[in-house]
Amino acid sequence: MILSIVIPVYNVEDYIEKCLISCSSQDIPKSDYELIVVNDGSPDKCLEICERLLPSIENMTIVSQENKGLSGARNTGLKHAKGNYIWFVDSDDWVENNCLGGIISSIKVNQSDVFWLGHDVVSNDKVIDAFVPNKLEQSISGEEFFINHLEGLFYIWKFIYKREFLLNNNLTFYEGILYEDLEFTPRALNVAKSCFTLPTIYYHYLMRDGSIINNFKVKNLENRFFIFDRLINFMEIGEVSKGFSQKCFRLIISSAISTLRTSARSNLKLTNNVKEIIVRIKIKQFLSLSSKMHLILIKFNPDLYVYFFNKMYKVYNKLKK
Repeated sequence: MILSIVIPVYNVEDYIEKCLISCSSQDIPKSDYELIVVNDGSPDKCLEICERLLPSIENMTIVSQENKGLSGARNTGLKHAKGNYIWFVDSDDWVENNCLGGIISSIKVNQSDVFWLGHDVVSNDKVIDAFVPNKLEQSISGEEFFINHLEGLFYIWKFIYKREFLLNNNLTFYEGILYEDLEFTPRALNVAKSCFTLPTIYYHYLMRDGSIINNFKVKNLENRFFIFDRLINFMEIGEVSKGFSQKCFRLIISSAISTLRTSARSNLKLTNNVKEIIVRIKIKQFLSLSSKMHLILIKFNPDLYVYFFNKMYKVYNKLKK
């Protein structure tokens, strides 16, 4: 079997049928790929919908478990997968009809550890953005890909991984956190020997109602800084090249600044855990002047930094009205 599509399912009864139908509406024999639906203890009608579709999607398997979160569901899917390659698809998104023929043709020719594909962003039935990778003439290392091509798009569903590559490198998802893509992707690319791009829009990401600002909570804040801390430790103790480390650290600082500003918009106060991580972040010489200045201000008084931007956003919102 060439490909396993792993679909974690939790509280998506309004979306799961579209996702599954898109994955089954393909131009290759059913024997070439499988759908592994991981019912992560979903309390709604997801399981009922999946079971109703089971007779018409003969290459689909349903695995039910107690709720472990997205990372735990993906890890379960990986354990059950039989395909040479794995594509983790989110259950509220969908894939392009008849796309697997082109994807599998590329996989057979190139056989890289990692493939990276194009996607668009859909909101209210309209495409509002699209990201298509640059075409590569040949595979490149994960290090080169991370430094020159990733562009901060860590989303797991943009990647198709060789299953043997994941298993041989003990690459699983850290369970119990949000933003697990941000934690997983650098670790995976650091050890990837070969990466290749699929410069076509194969994946449709649904931007659901409710902005990240309104839904950003203390758990979001703490999980992001927990991941920043893990990645910094990974770069310090792991076998990571200088170029990879510098690129990753720049992304961490940029994300940390963005996270603190989001916290300011959301009227969140920083927790002690976040402040302790901020203290451990070092100011590196290779950072841009702007990043250095922001990091200096953050480390000097993180509460004041967030308070300042909180007041700025409040003034800005008043002026907009």
